[in-house]
Amino acid sequence: MRRRRIRSEAGFTLIELLVVVIIIGILAAIALPNFIGAQDKAREASVKANMRTAQIAAEMYAVDAAGTYPPSASGSDYQAYFPGGNASLVGPQGGNYPVNPFLGTPQGPQQGSVSNVQTSRTSGGSVAGGTGAVEYSPIGNGGAPTSYAIRGGNKTGQCLGGTAPGSYLVLSNQ
Repeated sequence: MRRRRIRSEAGFTLIELLVVVIIIGILAAIALPNFIGAQDKAREASVKANMRTAQIAAEMYAVDAAGTYPPSASGSDYQAYFPGGNASLVGPQGGNYPVNPFLGTPQGPQQGSVSNVQTSRTSGGSVAGGTGAVEYSPIGNGGAPTSYAIRGGNKTGQCLGGTAPGSYLVLSNQ
């Protein structure tokens, strides 16, 4: 009787502890990939929000510029239409670029080279600026741009996928 009492007060055996550690390890191995996948999806959703911000800035620019879109992604006139900017004729002031979710720093749209929106929606490819970047491509017939294409990059710098298999997300007024 005394022997049994001492053993029950001693705690868990080594085998019991090993079984618990192994079970916790198996559960962690199952949950970790799901957690990493959820983080990537959240970052891609943030890139999509940044694309939308760039699209709204381009549309606001066009409203003030008689229907023509920004001629380049790096222009201070275009930056003035981002949140916090001031696009007044008396000294435009640049707005705040959105934060690249993969890098954690503000990043403005990069100059893209899309010339055909429909083709870019099926061909994808690399995005100027790489991982998490937003790309702005003015489209026009030699003169002032009458259209645009905005694409975003995933964690490898490739164009974000669309909803249909084999398609890619491109925001445009076309």
